[in-house]
Amino acid sequence: PEAFSPDGTFMLGESAETKGFYLCCGLNSIGIAIGGGAGMALAHEIVHGYPPMDLSELSPKRYPDCFSSAKALAERVPEILGTHYEITYPGRQHKTARNLRLMPLHEEWVSHNARFGQYYGWERPVYFNCLKEPKLTFSRPEWFDQVGLEVGYAHKEAALFDQSPFGKIEVEGPDAESFLNRVCANNMARPAGCAIYTAMLNERGTYESDLTVLRLTNEHYRLLVGTAHIKQDLGWLARQKKEKERVKFRDASEDFAMMALMGPDSARIAKKINASQWNDLGYFKTISTTVSGIDIQATRISYVGEAGWELMCRRDDAKSLYRILTEEKAKPAGMYAQTSMRIEKKYLAYGHDLNMDLSPLEAGLEFAVHWQSDFIGRDALQERKDKGIDSSLVLITFNNVDAVPLGNEPIIINGKMVGRTTSAAYGYRIGRPVAVGFVKHEEGSHLNGLEVEVNIAGEIFKGEINTKPAFDPEGLVMRSASNN
Repeated sequence: PEAFSPDGTFMLGESAETKGFYLCCGLNSIGIAIGGGAGMALAHEIVHGYPPMDLSELSPKRYPDCFSSAKALAERVPEILGTHYEITYPGRQHKTARNLRLMPLHEEWVSHNARFGQYYGWERPVYFNCLKEPKLTFSRPEWFDQVGLEVGYAHKEAALFDQSPFGKIEVEGPDAESFLNRVCANNMARPAGCAIYTAMLNERGTYESDLTVLRLTNEHYRLLVGTAHIKQDLGWLARQKKEKERVKFRDASEDFAMMALMGPDSARIAKKINASQWNDLGYFKTISTTVSGIDIQATRISYVGEAGWELMCRRDDAKSLYRILTEEKAKPAGMYAQTSMRIEKKYLAYGHDLNMDLSPLEAGLEFAVHWQSDFIGRDALQERKDKGIDSSLVLITFNNVDAVPLGNEPIIINGKMVGRTTSAAYGYRIGRPVAVGFVKHEEGSHLNGLEVEVNIAGEIFKGEINTKPAFDPEGLVMRSASNN
């Protein structure tokens, strides 16, 4: 008998629930082929406490609890076996074990003919106005124009992105500030009402997670973490807690709905619904408000590079908030539009661009490091800085508008492979394909403007390295004054 997993990828590493219990299973019929490497990697993690390279995609912590169901496994595993040798086209989705986790606005998105993708068990709209099953291809996809429309809503009008599946971890207690100042690399001693972008690093100075933290009160923080990394981050926090520290953690991910209202018309909408205080909110600030009887935590940040807010309310209030915003002409936009816009801005995603092999230095995110704090991994990070970095995450803009980069393509400089793309999309606001890429280079190299080649399925496409965002490099749009 063979053991197949719900996503066709095996499990390797420490379990989410039991410290010291390690798994190497669900090998999907390739156990003999990968046995030697898997055994070496598992032994390294048992002995040293971490794998020899980033193996997050194999972590047992990647599965939500809904896949512990015998019914879900009985549906999914035969499909995994049956499609084992099938071509994995971009946008391919599993057909079985669906609708395991529905977002509060699922019915609303169905009414807009959403095409759904399953992420950490959640059904998330990837784009809208999907009237038939798309034909999958490695060329420009059928949904290209629709995603462009949704980007246009956020860029020229007002778009509504559903971010409810984001992880939400409550950290509370008298020692919450000192605990988070040790666990996070940024300054967590900022006053209540601040939003803080930060990393959680390990002792090697590399990423365990990247996240945004809202300080709600002196003793209450809310951590916004990646959808698929909730178990990993909760486990990391628990392992770092000292015996007498007065701090507790709770997964509140399903307590709240979260929407991002983005675009130049957002300010008008806020004023019209009697939420003018949102317009007065400074960038990276958060405020508790009430609109039409709905308690809303509004935060002035942006994952797409447009002006607006991320809005959090109780799950049961999501439909009412949706109705209020859409009555003022906010239009739905899906994950594909969000991904395109975040890559244009060179906003990095953990699991795609960031991983346990990289530090904030290679990622270009040293601005989010508070060197005055004694955070976990500080000494190792300082050592990296003193030594100098020889690799970086960069943005590549392509010359040929017909290029279709997908990620994981070789990057070539002067005939030599120097790295690979990590995330890619078409940049609708700049009118060119874009990709985030990891490149090796000599210490102190000037990368901006450097010409590169990218091998996409055997065809070479030329591009240029940008060390700043391709769209609105100075960030003026998302920090623009309110349209009062």
